[in-house]
Amino acid sequence: MESKKRIIITGGGTGGHIFPGIAIARELSKYPEVSVLYVGKEDGPESKWVPDSGFAFEGIRAASFPRGISARLFTFWFEFARSLARAGRILEKFGPDAVFSTGGYVSVPVSLAASLRGIPVGLFEPNVVPGLAARFSALFSKGVFVGFEETLKRFSKRRTQWTGIPVREEIVTAQKAKARESFGLNPSTPTLLMLGGSQGAHSLNQHMTDVLQFLGEGEQPVQAILMTGWTDYRKTVDRLEKCAIKVVLRPFISNIHEAYASADLVVARAGAMTCAEILSRGLPAVFIPYPHASGHQEMNARALEKAGSAVVITERELSEENLTRTLISLLSDEGKLEAMGEKARQMARLDAAEKIVAGLLALTEKK
Repeated sequence: MESKKRIIITGGGTGGHIFPGIAIARELSKYPEVSVLYVGKEDGPESKWVPDSGFAFEGIRAASFPRGISARLFTFWFEFARSLARAGRILEKFGPDAVFSTGGYVSVPVSLAASLRGIPVGLFEPNVVPGLAARFSALFSKGVFVGFEETLKRFSKRRTQWTGIPVREEIVTAQKAKARESFGLNPSTPTLLMLGGSQGAHSLNQHMTDVLQFLGEGEQPVQAILMTGWTDYRKTVDRLEKCAIKVVLRPFISNIHEAYASADLVVARAGAMTCAEILSRGLPAVFIPYPHASGHQEMNARALEKAGSAVVITERELSEENLTRTLISLLSDEGKLEAMGEKARQMARLDAAEKIVAGLLALTEKK
């Protein structure tokens, strides 16, 4: 009888690192001969989201690499050595045949500890431009899977495969009529999905609120779902109390799959996971990239804009007038929206999870 394959998935800190890992864990769960363990930061969001998704989880302490000269530069190495030792103990106990890293600084000690033990590491990079952790991990990874075709040139051609970004199955399969009903929306009115409530979201929420109030004074038929985050939620409720159009306000949208299914047009930041989910639904988008984090969100957004599925408004260009003009132009041109949606569908890689899992299982043979 063939022994069970064991795979560790590691990564965390943000949904962009965690949800691809969960998607791969779900795909691996289709193979009865494979056992999966997720290793993340012990107090990170993955410590809740992964067990809630039904997968085994082990936590380690981990710290980000300090930028610039400070006392943290010295304490970091002690913290890193401790996390490396903890990761090593987990590896010895679980005995993986391969490690799959979805990125974030917690993935580095796990991936390095695996490499030092001769365990093959597969690295996933969802953004167009790799971050520091991904660039370092690529040095000892046996396989690299990338979310965007443009990223292929940033890694070794021999070890790199363009797979796309795996998204959760419910994102793809949610039905529009049922989704709109769940939000109490009119089934036939054009629907905006506006995703604030993340990094740098306060000004974004303000602009979105101003735009919704303006749309309420016009003749453009539209309804909206707006996610504000917890900080701005109550203030936004008060500001939109007398808005003439239907607006569903949420501080956080747990049923994000139904929000995407309800939408005809999305306004959002441009994290890699958000881009992948929008593409998987074939949705046109207006991206307002988060201007920091090495500018990787703008690079993600520009890739979709270049393909014709999105419009990009940078933080510098953002104003109520600019955003309103862009949205009205798109909402009033059904043909334009359909063309952008078709471009999105052409960019989507709905078989990303299957391709990554095939690559991971191939790596287990190289141990």
